[in-house]
Amino acid sequence: MREISESAVADKVIIEAFARLDRTALGFAVGTLCGLSVFLATIFLVLKGGDVVGPNLALLGQFFYGYTVTASGAFIGLVYGFITGFVLGWLIGLLRNSLVSAYLLALKTRATLTSSLDSID
Repeated sequence: MREISESAVADKVIIEAFARLDRTALGFAVGTLCGLSVFLATIFLVLKGGDVVGPNLALLGQFFYGYTVTASGAFIGLVYGFITGFVLGWLIGLLRNSLVSAYLLALKTRATLTSSLDSID
């Protein structure tokens, strides 16, 4: 049985900790969550009924063209919620990947400079 060195285990842990996020998958997950949230909130208020149905949720109509607190508006909200969530998730993935890459580049640069300065002494 082959023994794994400590440095190989450490390298594997570092690679897993700083793995890149799949922007599309994150966008799809966040989009699905947002779309279903708007859909379910709308359906809940429609089924609940009352004199004035969901005045606060109706304000989404200011941002989502065609959205109303009705059964058909729930499907419009589902689509708009998915699109908004997808864009938000994709941008979060992009930002996170960029920041992690910049951080790792800074660490690598610092390590290179430190080893260069140590060799000069």
